Amino acid sequence: MYVKIETSRLDYFRNKQQEIRSEVYQGIVDSLSIGQSNASKVGKRIILPSSFIGGPRDMLKRYMEAMALVQRFGKPDIFLTMTCNPSWKEILDELGPQEEAQNRPDLIARIFRAKLEELKDELFKRKIFGKVSAYVYVIEHQKRGLPHAHFLIILQRDWKIYTPESFDEIVSAEIPDRERNLHLHKTVKRHMMHGPCGVLNPNNVCMKANGSCKNHFPKGFVPNTTVGIDCFPQYKRCDNGMTVKVRGKDLDNRWVVPHNPYLLAKFDCHLNVEICSTIKAVKYLYKYIYKGHDRVAFNLIPGQNIQDIDEIQQFQSARWIAPPEAMWRIYGFILNEMHPSVYSLHLHLEDQHLVAFHAHDNLNNILRSDFTAKSMLTEFFSTNQTNENARKLLYKEFPEAFVWNQQHKIWTPRKKKTVIGRIVTASPFEGERYYLRILLNHIRGPLSFDHIKTVGNVTAPTFREAATLHGLLQRDTSLQDCMQEASLYQIPHSLRRLFATILVYCNPTNPRELWEYFEQDMSSDFQTSVATSADIRTKVLRSISSTLESMGKDINMFHLIEHDVSFDQNETEAREINDEFAVSIPEEDLMASMSLNSEQQHAYESILQKVLLNESAAFFIDGPGGTGKTFLYKALLATVRSKNLIALATASSGVAASILPGGRTAHSRFKIPLDLDKNSTCCVSKQSALAKLLRLAKLIIWDEAPMSRKECMQALDKMLQDITDSRLPFGGKIIVFGGDFRQVLPVIRKGTRQEEVKASLASSYLWSTLTKIRLSENMRARFDPNFSNYLLQVGNGTTPITIENKIKIPNEMLIPYRNDVESLDDLIDAVFQDIGSYSENLSEMTNRAILTPKNNSVDEINTILIQRFPGTVTQYYSFNETIDTSEQGIMEDFLNTLTPNGLPPHELLLKKNCPIMLLRNVNPSEGLCNGTRLICRNFERNIIDAEIAVGHHTGKRGNRLQATIFGKDIDLRNDMLHIFRSYYISNAYVKPLDPRHRIEAHEYQWILNSRTIIENIQDNEVELQPPEYDIIPFTNLHEYKDTGTEIGLSLSSQPTSVFTLNPVIPAATPLCQCCRAYIDVDDGNGRLRAVMFGKIAEEALGCTAIELMEHTGEI
Repeated sequence: MYVKIETSRLDYFRNKQQEIRSEVYQGIVDSLSIGQSNASKVGKRIILPSSFIGGPRDMLKRYMEAMALVQRFGKPDIFLTMTCNPSWKEILDELGPQEEAQNRPDLIARIFRAKLEELKDELFKRKIFGKVSAYVYVIEHQKRGLPHAHFLIILQRDWKIYTPESFDEIVSAEIPDRERNLHLHKTVKRHMMHGPCGVLNPNNVCMKANGSCKNHFPKGFVPNTTVGIDCFPQYKRCDNGMTVKVRGKDLDNRWVVPHNPYLLAKFDCHLNVEICSTIKAVKYLYKYIYKGHDRVAFNLIPGQNIQDIDEIQQFQSARWIAPPEAMWRIYGFILNEMHPSVYSLHLHLEDQHLVAFHAHDNLNNILRSDFTAKSMLTEFFSTNQTNENARKLLYKEFPEAFVWNQQHKIWTPRKKKTVIGRIVTASPFEGERYYLRILLNHIRGPLSFDHIKTVGNVTAPTFREAATLHGLLQRDTSLQDCMQEASLYQIPHSLRRLFATILVYCNPTNPRELWEYFEQDMSSDFQTSVATSADIRTKVLRSISSTLESMGKDINMFHLIEHDVSFDQNETEAREINDEFAVSIPEEDLMASMSLNSEQQHAYESILQKVLLNESAAFFIDGPGGTGKTFLYKALLATVRSKNLIALATASSGVAASILPGGRTAHSRFKIPLDLDKNSTCCVSKQSALAKLLRLAKLIIWDEAPMSRKECMQALDKMLQDITDSRLPFGGKIIVFGGDFRQVLPVIRKGTRQEEVKASLASSYLWSTLTKIRLSENMRARFDPNFSNYLLQVGNGTTPITIENKIKIPNEMLIPYRNDVESLDDLIDAVFQDIGSYSENLSEMTNRAILTPKNNSVDEINTILIQRFPGTVTQYYSFNETIDTSEQGIMEDFLNTLTPNGLPPHELLLKKNCPIMLLRNVNPSEGLCNGTRLICRNFERNIIDAEIAVGHHTGKRGNRLQATIFGKDIDLRNDMLHIFRSYYISNAYVKPLDPRHRIEAHEYQWILNSRTIIENIQDNEVELQPPEYDIIPFTNLHEYKDTGTEIGLSLSSQPTSVFTLNPVIPAATPLCQCCRAYIDVDDGNGRLRAVMFGKIAEEALGCTAIELMEHTGEI
């Protein structure tokens, strides 16, 4: 019967709709312009629309709507399948004598629907798995006739399940104890035992041609639930001897299908429950449940034949309809449901929206209709023109606040019910329509098609160009543009560092072409009158190679020139060693050894003694936060380096490394592989420059060691033994590990506590070889002893535990909870009390932070903070591409919602002077590492100019120093410096002058050497005029004081120059002293204050005032 019903509906679409036609609005206008007014001559036939429930267009539409829920609420957490049980008591009670359930499809359909509604009550009203944000389910019918339902459930953020322990609370994959729960034991045996298959039953329906089970049964025994990589978890299946007999075979826990014990016992049917939050490719889950109807046959068509596509015929071909499905459709039961509802928004170019009309309509009447020119999109523009609140919304957000009235074609304010908007998909092959969709997804409150193409004061000719100007499309020359922008204001040294970063992280398609284009810009500081082009190129490549090596890459990987690049090994070794000797020794670190407490002093003396005697030793400094571990490391490093010995500072994280002078991450310093196992070794050869440096090193410090997996230290141990030809631990080197096991153990993705402990240094064979030194005196406790003691109790596990196995936080540390929105505002107000003033105060800004356990909370709080931060927003967007280009239009929105670990969000909102955090270890030796906080100073299309805000590299923006040179101020570098010009100078030692000897407020002494880099500032800069001097008798000096036009008499041949320093660089080494005499002369006619320099100052030191006047008069 139902086949007839469905066939009649399909016949309607095939026959009756020949009279109904559609065409884009512009198409009708074009037809009228050539004199065609008969509607039967215009348009195309509609074959099988999405309004036909269960058709391919309908299933694709629902799939895209389900993916819209994922974009809004995140990946699904639970995948549940419920299958009808024909032996349900409710069905059996209604059967007549000798009647079988298969003969009552009406009963099967109605009882299954009743059970389905009851299951929905358990899931969404009683919330047995937690509060639900969104869900979808689809009803399918097996070929044997039994219906089943697939659910995909997305839990609210606070109810997300992440850990194996939480998995076990929901899913079981073991046979229940018969004695303790007989009903559940029988239910698992009856419904949840797979097979048997394989060697026990080679002919089972699940067997593949290669003799394996397509469902991968039997599973292996697993003592504890573990998280798989991009798959369902490996559920706990203990080898406890528990078995059941199924089809004459004894089956154990390896054959149990995962289920929820409560639901299984309640519904007495096959009810598979899986945790799917660990699956990355969630689209395949949704594609599976929206795959559509089964077919049982196919047709082969010769490749050379061209046939018309008939969607109705394709749908009907080999259509299999079982009796229960027929009854389900006759009763009008829904086939799928989605919550919340998803509203599909129309997408079209200007005057190209679809208009439906009958074949007998007059086209003039169609065009005169008020409805003809209106569409969802055009009325979206119209609403934005009159409604200020509407202009705050994106097109896809519009249905959340407004309702589309199809009858009147108008948007009206929404009063109730939550819905999600989705702009219909467009493929990149559709050109302008695809680019319009990109703009609508990112531009809020556009007023018209032309307005959305306007960027600044420029209206782009196409939507593609507008998207490019907005930074929504990646230019073919984006990397070249990035280098071009940087070359305008970056010194060559910084430009080379940027080039190396692009090579490593941006994967340019043609590195050689990029190199050839910017080689001159990157080499300008090496271009002297005596340098050959070959020498210059070698120096530039060596500089780039040095940066690449710090990032763990080899310059020859990128083939910048035709042949491999090789440098003098001795020179490379010298550079590695000289770089360590050149590490600055802060004066406060040198004095730190005098301020150590008794525990620190014991550790300091024990380690230093081994260093000075060159005796093999390995230590572990254990202490909770605040006990001065870093203070101790700095004292050791300063003392050893002050004795002209090499001490290497490393840490597990980039942030910890940046705190230590000369610090590097352990992976970068020791070339530790990222993918580790027990046999991994460091990539260091015995003949390399790094090997020589390690052999010379007298002390190695590794901070935050508990964060690293034990295989890292074991790889270091094997490498040091190899390069030193010693079987002693760590090759006989003195090495100091430090950290706190109370804080962060090695990160094992979705791992258990036992797995994290097993991966830590304490579980390594090296642990027994380390001398443990414990620090317990908390240096920070002096300021807040109660808080410090509380943290120590938490770390030691001595704080009281609630019945929910949670730690209670003292009330004085809490902000009272009111609701999610207001409480979050209270937290932000408490931490950032005056965010406007903090934007001008670097220390106040960087000393305040809000920590969250999850990245979602970080994104939410950052969005609020950037809105409150003063200034104009600058937006940057990521470019996301699918591997299969045919899915770009379908999956692009979903990709834009993902924020994988280590990557920023798709839309990055920044303001000048706002803080940002680096998410990659770009160049730890320069302070650019994962976790480094920076302050945004300027924005270009492809460049963010940021300044390091914390640590030893505070203030760094590429070591850029600007100096204005007058006369013969600096007589060095005659081949490079010219009068009346401006230069960038880097790698020059600078020291503030004694305030008593300054003429200007900001004067500094400079030392230029062979490493100093000088670059001419832009040629188009306004020419600087030198000061003018008028040499006059000394007795008349008082007449020329402060005239503003004539400066006065210079007692030196070197007039004062004003240097603008950004940033101010502290003294790096003692400077050669230059004689500089301060004089105050009063001859009764007036008073002169002056400063003399160099030789003249030396001669004047022993002169009287009369002699000085005579000497001056001779000038």
